[in-house]
Amino acid sequence: MSDALRFDDPQWCETEYNPRLRVSDAATYQPKWGEWAAAARQAHPPIADIRYGDHPREVMDLFRAPKAKGACLFIHGGYWRSFSKNEFSWVVEALLKEDLTVAVVNYPLCPEVTIADIVLSVRKAVVALAKTHLTSEEKANWIVSGHSAGGYLAAAMSAVNWRALGLEGQVFCGVVPVSGVFDVRPLIHTSINEQLRLTKESAHALTLFDQRPHDPIPMVPIYGADESSEFCRHSIDLAKLWPRSEAAIGIQGRNHFNVIEGIKDPNSILFKTLMRLLGFGH
Repeated sequence: MSDALRFDDPQWCETEYNPRLRVSDAATYQPKWGEWAAAARQAHPPIADIRYGDHPREVMDLFRAPKAKGACLFIHGGYWRSFSKNEFSWVVEALLKEDLTVAVVNYPLCPEVTIADIVLSVRKAVVALAKTHLTSEEKANWIVSGHSAGGYLAAAMSAVNWRALGLEGQVFCGVVPVSGVFDVRPLIHTSINEQLRLTKESAHALTLFDQRPHDPIPMVPIYGADESSEFCRHSIDLAKLWPRSEAAIGIQGRNHFNVIEGIKDPNSILFKTLMRLLGFGH
């Protein structure tokens, strides 16, 4: 962990918030994930490109479990500016074996849209799933998880008043954000903001440290213990600030990229945490 927060130092912010600078094999993950995803889609063909909005990227894939007893919404990362659902189909494999239907959602990217726009897109995806695409059994045990930017978006979904959007009561039974950035204000001082286009005002409005869950949804933030001090701090601090959150879990030997790979391993802390929040006894 860092001795001090140095948000007025652009070089410090870049080093802390750009994980590609800290992980020597960062460039290998996208090709590997793409291969895993193609294999997963071949083995488990989804209902593909379900449209939930007007933007071309407002689509999602639904991997339906034949005897589903619950569901998981997964939101990909990429700092709100890269990746798509197509690189992350592999997250479904172990979840399907637990009789969970999995929705992997796409969303528009910066700089074409803002982070606030992306939050609204994912909200629309949730409403579409709840009203049209999920069964009552799937909605009875429904969890949301996401990685990196998707971790932020997963946590943001628990701060939504779903009744105001036409849904009945609490939507999710748990949220597991993985390696999220929950206070976007420091990103203003990084190269990443060339595409995010955050201003002081918009960043303040988006920070989840100043928000709270609308419903009493259990949450467990997870991060890689080998991540930067700031990525670790964000998960730790969010857990302290948000009611019904358990203490954040730092997974030893995992960095910002490979920590999410635990979702395909039934023996991992990440997977067992998802199952426990779903009430499946892991």
